[in-house]
Amino acid sequence: MKRILLPERSDWKQQAEALGFNFHSMYGEPYWDESRAYQFTLKQIEDDLEDVTEEINGLCLQLVDKAVQSEQMMHALQIPEKYWDWIAQSWKNSEPALYGRFDFVYDGNGPAKMLEFNADTPTSLYETGFFQWNWLEDQLSRGGIPQQADQFN
Repeated sequence: MKRILLPERSDWKQQAEALGFNFHSMYGEPYWDESRAYQFTLKQIEDDLEDVTEEINGLCLQLVDKAVQSEQMMHALQIPEKYWDWIAQSWKNSEPALYGRFDFVYDGNGPAKMLEFNADTPTSLYETGFFQWNWLEDQLSRGGIPQQADQFN
């Protein structure tokens, strides 16, 4: 993994606001940071990120299976009781999740480690599916990153 330092686009805040990304800064701090990018090898993506993601996702699904059968676990997970039956029925019906986002820590050596899992969080979908793609396209057109660069989600 290679960390690449990049200058921020001078108009990124204006672009963000024009595109509805109004939470680009929160509590006086930048939420969106484009001062660096990370370049991975295909092996790192496949072995250290994709494989780990599949494994941890499977473990999360095992937890859900146990939780919907246990009031104690539902309490421990702080799921409001009024939603228990709805969640159990959704699980029983194998209703799919829209998506999930894992936040990992990764140093380029060995598998990534999970920090947090955000399931069906709409802001994450917007950030990675749209605004991050917008950043990539801008960087490619401005020559900020190599033309063969791509985005991995």
